[in-house]
Amino acid sequence: MREPEVALAFTADVWVEELHRHLTDHGGARVRTLLVEPEGALEESYDVLVAGHRWPALTRALVADVHAQGRAVVGVHDREEVASREHLIALGVDALVESDAGPDGFVRAIVSVAGPRDDRSRAGPIIAATRAGRLVTVGGPPGVGRTEIAIELALALGRRSRVVLMDADDVAPAIAPRLQLPIEPNLRTAVDAVEHGRGDLERCVVQDPTSHLPIVTGLPNASAWAHVRPGEIVRLVDRLADVRDFIVADGAGMLDDVGTGNGRGRFATGRTIVGEADVVVAVCDSSPHGVGRFLGWSVEALALAPTASVLVVLNRAPAARYRRGELLEEITTSLPVADVAFVPIDRRVGDAAWNGTAVRRGSFTRAIDGIARRVVALPRRSSEVAAREVAS
Repeated sequence: MREPEVALAFTADVWVEELHRHLTDHGGARVRTLLVEPEGALEESYDVLVAGHRWPALTRALVADVHAQGRAVVGVHDREEVASREHLIALGVDALVESDAGPDGFVRAIVSVAGPRDDRSRAGPIIAATRAGRLVTVGGPPGVGRTEIAIELALALGRRSRVVLMDADDVAPAIAPRLQLPIEPNLRTAVDAVEHGRGDLERCVVQDPTSHLPIVTGLPNASAWAHVRPGEIVRLVDRLADVRDFIVADGAGMLDDVGTGNGRGRFATGRTIVGEADVVVAVCDSSPHGVGRFLGWSVEALALAPTASVLVVLNRAPAARYRRGELLEEITTSLPVADVAFVPIDRRVGDAAWNGTAVRRGSFTRAIDGIARRVVALPRRSSEVAAREVAS
């Protein structure tokens, strides 16, 4: 069976050069031509046109003309730019793939649509689809106690429904050392199971020996962040959500759009799990300085997840009512949030950290149990625009 031939629309996007180099060196498909002008898309001979949403020549009319010649179109979008995905769907492309899917993801998308047009037409158009389970992203500035909240929230949700806790933090993964779990299997092996079929995904989900909480532990070290792409994390969440009601993701710490020169930001994974969340549990340290840092963090989070429900958790909250009232007023007047909850200081949290276990029943666990009830009652994202990628 011959490799499909590709016409690659040239733009300045990093993925164009990476895909061209990969196909030249490793195969999977063959680049027949690099296109700058739209005329080449109709004059050249090839099987699949691969074009990004930034290619100005990509229009509904051009897609229709390419289809009329019995060829397919793969549209490449930026996951953080929701409008780019909607734009490509409106143009009528045959498949979508995110720009950071990696060479293997591109090849799978190309191969899936290559072939006679009649065969592809029976598959129907790209349709919007909702994730089976809901993604609850626990985030907040560093040092606010986010991981403790995530662990106990997953336990509380697990008493009501099917749940898995995932450590998606690629800056300071903490769940495995916090619960004294082995570093393998972990997030990287789970991604390999989903993306490349290397092993069984369910074998990558470990159980905490004391609480029996299902967990996908984080990367073995922070330097491994470059080995995982945000799109891979989303497809992993999708797969986990097929058989679970909630995926609780810890890892939305730093959200700044800091470039690294390789086409994606240093904190792209954190930004992605916020943007994909149905519910964002935003953790704030209950102090004046903590609120100031939290408000800065929230500006970025709300921009990334404008349709998600946001529940603010004021962690280590003071007992004095007037101080709680001041904190509540500052949060509710500054941010459009669904709800605010207080979690008190509890010495059992420190004891559990020393023992490597879940927190014993007390004021902390009772507060998180109330938060879990609120999370269950919150709706999904108010606008579902996520289309299932052919590459998944």
